[in-house]
Amino acid sequence: MKNMVKLMFGLAAAAAVTASAGSFPFPQNMKYPHGNIIEYANTDVIKQHYQQWKSAWYDASQGWVLAPEGTCSTVSEAIAYGMLISVYMDDQTVFNKLYETWKKNGGNGAGMNWRVGCSGGSGSASDADFDAALALVMASKQWGGSYLNDAKTLISWIATNDINGNKIKPGNQWNDAFNPSYSTTANFQLFQDVAGGSWSSVISQTYTELSACQDATTGLVPDWCDWSGHKPTKTSAAVSNDIGFYDDAARTPWRMAWAYYWYGDTKAQAFNKKVVDWLIPTTRTASGVNSGYAYTGGKYIADESDIRNFVSSTFSGGLGLAVSSFDTEEAKTYLTTVYKVLTEQKSCKKPDKCGEGDNPGEKYYPATLNMLYLLLVTGNMPNLYNTTGFEKFTPDTSKAPSIKLGDGEQQAFGDTTVAISGLWNWGAYHDKLGIGTKMLPDSGSSPIFKMEDGSYLVHASMEIGPEPEWTEEKAKAGLLKYPSAGIAVTFKKDECKKDNSCGVDFKTLGVKYIRVTAKTSGPIRMAILNTITDENEKNKVSNAGAGSEPGVYVDNSSDFKEVLYDMTPDGYGFKGTGTKDGAIDILDWVDRNNAPEGFQILQKIKGLKWEVKDVKGGIGELSIKAVEFLDESKKVIDYEKITGMKIVEKDPFESIYKVSMMPSFSVRANGMQIQINGIKAGSSFGVYNMLGKVISSGIALSDNMNVNVPTTGSYIVRVGSEMNRVNVK
Repeated sequence: MKNMVKLMFGLAAAAAVTASAGSFPFPQNMKYPHGNIIEYANTDVIKQHYQQWKSAWYDASQGWVLAPEGTCSTVSEAIAYGMLISVYMDDQTVFNKLYETWKKNGGNGAGMNWRVGCSGGSGSASDADFDAALALVMASKQWGGSYLNDAKTLISWIATNDINGNKIKPGNQWNDAFNPSYSTTANFQLFQDVAGGSWSSVISQTYTELSACQDATTGLVPDWCDWSGHKPTKTSAAVSNDIGFYDDAARTPWRMAWAYYWYGDTKAQAFNKKVVDWLIPTTRTASGVNSGYAYTGGKYIADESDIRNFVSSTFSGGLGLAVSSFDTEEAKTYLTTVYKVLTEQKSCKKPDKCGEGDNPGEKYYPATLNMLYLLLVTGNMPNLYNTTGFEKFTPDTSKAPSIKLGDGEQQAFGDTTVAISGLWNWGAYHDKLGIGTKMLPDSGSSPIFKMEDGSYLVHASMEIGPEPEWTEEKAKAGLLKYPSAGIAVTFKKDECKKDNSCGVDFKTLGVKYIRVTAKTSGPIRMAILNTITDENEKNKVSNAGAGSEPGVYVDNSSDFKEVLYDMTPDGYGFKGTGTKDGAIDILDWVDRNNAPEGFQILQKIKGLKWEVKDVKGGIGELSIKAVEFLDESKKVIDYEKITGMKIVEKDPFESIYKVSMMPSFSVRANGMQIQINGIKAGSSFGVYNMLGKVISSGIALSDNMNVNVPTTGSYIVRVGSEMNRVNVK
């Protein structure tokens, strides 16, 4: 209990029993009978995490898992977690020392005192008792000996002391409220199999309590839930004064995932279903999970206080593992981001001043949960007591997410551009920082693909590395380099080369909506390119330049889907209808004292971009068939008003441009050359084939010019906003 105090642990240990190689050495690499795991995991990374965790938090001289505030105490939760980790890592020496600590502090055949050391506490914490008992059962299969008898003795004690009328008490000396994260239904089913008794009734009652405490909208549960009204409450065992989904509650979806993995528990799956329905569209990836959700006004909202503004294994893994219980592509994709976060997050190297200076990393609680989550999600926490239905496998790195071409796509690398929805100034971009960013096509290449059926679309597959940890010192020194990868389209490329006067006034043009036909996977954000943020970047305006453009995360779809985004200005950003949160808006970190307001940006739009956004790095794919601009009545606005050119469809795969009635310049063919006469030096020009591909473009240096073309056929010549047509024979 007082697991209470996530500030944890220590105490002296006795002589260790001689260690021996286990019957299930790490890695076990077993697929569970149910649910999805990461089948491409690098188990060497898990070993590295274990060694770093053990170096920081395990004190061999005392047989403790140490507290983050110092080395003067340990708690039963930490000892039980350490026993679970060490039994699956096949580290009997560590296991035995931790178990000796358990037994010598009230836990000889019983629950250990919840805290010992410089700040002691009597009475047990039920969740620690449950985990220690399960660890002992696993140890009996791992190393033999008397562990199983000890487990049965402890299970019997638990049934009498930690359970009351089939309800889970917080500990043998407390019963003031229900802690949903103590709902270790996988443990209870194991206890039933090992020792018999009425554990099936305990499981049934546990789900009754969980259901009563679970929020209907988010699927979240509080740290503590009162017995009578099943509302969030605060108890003497609460870790903090916060009421809501915090450090205790974060473990509940993990507990449910565990029960489904091992036993196919449909009630556990149903619990996680409510979480997943909210989690995926709200957070996009595990990096987007907030480190706490406050219960206020009868609902859960992200706690955006400074102390919660970070990515934590506790929450990204605890909540994220809910998706492992489902076979949808969306859930499987999200699970890859959970694994990504867990591998990126690491423990401190030493307990003192954890997370500070030259000792970055996570403290005891998130670092310990990181190990438990990693073991479970990679198939390295199987039920050793009964491995029926558990299938041995070899990790296959080819199953890892990677950038790739889509089905039927053949890229026109090296081509200038082909028009997509009348927009031809498309480009791919990514950072050159050497921190893991990859992209197909490469930065500077055309993202236009020609399909097998002859049609064209925009496509990119992108992977970015993790963002650097922000510190004021690094920021002032200019040492913060952020990864980026995406595709962009500008409306008036030639004018933009000269200055920033190329922004299109969408307000005057009557543009109210953008309609995008696309399919995406991963954390893709569409953003509004505009000349104001360009100027801010040029003038080094704090947190209001490149990267701060208003935008919206797009919903993932495995098939092409039309999505309408409302561009009505709303405060700093835009008010959108394209996603569940319906917001095209300024990013949270942007300095709103410097950021332009929505109506200002609406008058200075120069293009769009789609890019991968994920704090801990990740992969995204995007394919776009069409981008349309609509007025208030949802009628498509003529592209000529935005780009200066209009396309009239001739057939599905061929387009011609409408030629100006009385162009002020003349064109004629001379062999494989087009002669353009009567133009004004300094005018922008472009020569295009009938599919919209740019043959040549730029700024005219004289009143007359010649342009070479590659083949015979019809071409369109644009000078300014006027167009003319010529046939090359």
